[in-house]
Amino acid sequence: MAYKYLLFDCDRTLLDFNKAMVNALKLMLTKYGFTVTDEMISFYNSLNESLWKQLEEGLITKEQLVHTRFPVMCSRYGVPYPGKEKMETDYFVSLAEGHDIMEGADEVLKNLYGRYGILVITNGFVEVQKKRMSESGLMPYVDYVFISEAVGVSKPDPKFMDAVIAHIGDEDKSHYLIIGDSMNADIALGNNSGVDTVLVGSAEIKGYDFQPTYRIETLKEIEKILEG
Repeated sequence: MAYKYLLFDCDRTLLDFNKAMVNALKLMLTKYGFTVTDEMISFYNSLNESLWKQLEEGLITKEQLVHTRFPVMCSRYGVPYPGKEKMETDYFVSLAEGHDIMEGADEVLKNLYGRYGILVITNGFVEVQKKRMSESGLMPYVDYVFISEAVGVSKPDPKFMDAVIAHIGDEDKSHYLIIGDSMNADIALGNNSGVDTVLVGSAEIKGYDFQPTYRIETLKEIEKILEG
């Protein structure tokens, strides 16, 4: 094993996206007249994940994703939609404030920094993800952040990995290791690109025609794989 570059997913791998999403959603929905319930949060989460999956599969654009979520929410819960960009902008502003880290992420990056190239690969919006990462306290241990909006394609499109390799300048794919929580984005990116992967957490792996190279329950276990 001769990994040189560790490609960490951001949300639910390094940063606590669930906490950031719930906080941002509650603030925004309350502002626009919703009486927020757990069922409402659950419905939004399912809707959002479905739309992101469609985006990752190339079935919709980011513009369609962004401008579908809240009209659907308003229609479902009987709240007037205030018009394009209003709810969306308020949500993004609040979401960008969510920079809580996943347990152990800071310790892991600190221990690995200097021994490996530490890269962050994330599907998301530049304005939101750059702010969240910069305020998380993790950036001193990160060499570069690749954000799908800036790259021009989303994980798992192999062109995303092509962009990483072009930036690094090392074309030997055996030197790269993708680490993330999503079969559809992170592990599929590795499968599509010929790069080894680590699945973090409890995502279902049945039903896929590809599998992660390694599987760990918590991020801290990544060091055991690297020590090999």
